[in-house]
Amino acid sequence: MKRIIGILTLSCLLFSACAKDEIPQEENEKKTEETTPGDDTGGDKSDDDPDSPKLVVPLHVEGRYLKNEQGKIVNLHGFTQTYSPYFNNNAWSNYDVSSCLSYNKSMVDKILAAGWKFNFVRLHMDPYWSDDTTLPYVRYEGHERFSETRFKKYLKELFVPMAEYFISKGMYVVMRPPGVCPHAGDTEDNRYLGLELGDSYQEFLLKVWDIVSQNAVVKNNPGIMFELANEPVHIKGTDGKYGGDGDACFINMQKYFQAIVDKIRGNACNNIIWVPGLGWQSQYSGYKDHRIEGENIGFAVHCYPGWYGSDAEQDSGEGNGSSTGGGYEPFQRGWDKQVGPVASFAPVMVTEIDWAPKKYDATWGKSITGVAKGEGFGANFKYIADQSGNVSWLFFTTKSHELAAFKDVAGEPGNYTFLNDPEACPWAIYHWFKEYAEMDE
Repeated sequence: MKRIIGILTLSCLLFSACAKDEIPQEENEKKTEETTPGDDTGGDKSDDDPDSPKLVVPLHVEGRYLKNEQGKIVNLHGFTQTYSPYFNNNAWSNYDVSSCLSYNKSMVDKILAAGWKFNFVRLHMDPYWSDDTTLPYVRYEGHERFSETRFKKYLKELFVPMAEYFISKGMYVVMRPPGVCPHAGDTEDNRYLGLELGDSYQEFLLKVWDIVSQNAVVKNNPGIMFELANEPVHIKGTDGKYGGDGDACFINMQKYFQAIVDKIRGNACNNIIWVPGLGWQSQYSGYKDHRIEGENIGFAVHCYPGWYGSDAEQDSGEGNGSSTGGGYEPFQRGWDKQVGPVASFAPVMVTEIDWAPKKYDATWGKSITGVAKGEGFGANFKYIADQSGNVSWLFFTTKSHELAAFKDVAGEPGNYTFLNDPEACPWAIYHWFKEYAEMDE
């Protein structure tokens, strides 16, 4: 997640200070254990409806596609949930697992009741739960305060029960680790230039995925997949230089994430894995020559207006460029260059994408839906994904309540809102995902 801006940093600092002063960790953990029971297999299943289970079917990677057991190609369409109170209307406090579960399960129910046709969720194991707040603050969504004890506790009591709830609703779950990859500019002293083989962040990822892949509920669960990291930007290459593309970088990028894949597989865990690229998850060409080895592996891609040569009303700020009127053709060329090399041999899942006119200030990406093979961003992305034939994707949002509030009632020109403007992503995605679901029936 990329909301690493001043207001959030300040919010995290203030919240961390409150947590340190007002919520002693030992007392809170005792309270959570008393109020939120869970067993060794992953927690309370009382919210599932045993009379009408909507279980997911096993999927596997076969060549460049996700397929089911009958050999049918499957592309998934979903949304996101994260579990910090900040992104959930401050619906709970003091690490109240019961209230967090209640709120987020209610959001799932309301989202489905609103008619959204989702069949997967990107579940962020938010660092709100795994941070040791007694340690000094270093960076927003950083790994420096990671507590293995807290992570194990809340994996069992929160993240696994939420995963089970999604699966009971017929949705696959893509777990992503707490926080974001370190990169230049993350800290005032600019201590990070990017990833490096054997660095503390690789050790953190190895620990997280070792824990997750040994969990009795998660391990080999057909409904759960892993996105190994969020938004690597640069890595130190074999030439000693940090970069976001090129052979020297991808030689080490392959080694960096191969070690994590091997850790997971070493636990006899064969869940589908989605591997990130460089450049905020926009650069993948080097993986064609330096491949991640193993089965059930695809690639997790991010895509925002202005990236890959696509249309944008405003630069998204990652340094991936900002095109303002090129339309379809430069977008297709950029996608083919940066993502096409891995899409040629493995499935792709776009785990972050959104767009809307700048005036709404409601999405990270600032652009319009437009028309396929013409101007705009959204319709061109859909066309590119559909033509590729092996792209799963989602509506990236940290605000479940907005999806729950959606109504399939057309707005009036000149009086549109973010939710009903055809040029913003909610209206377009709602109807496109309905069309996908109808085709799959």
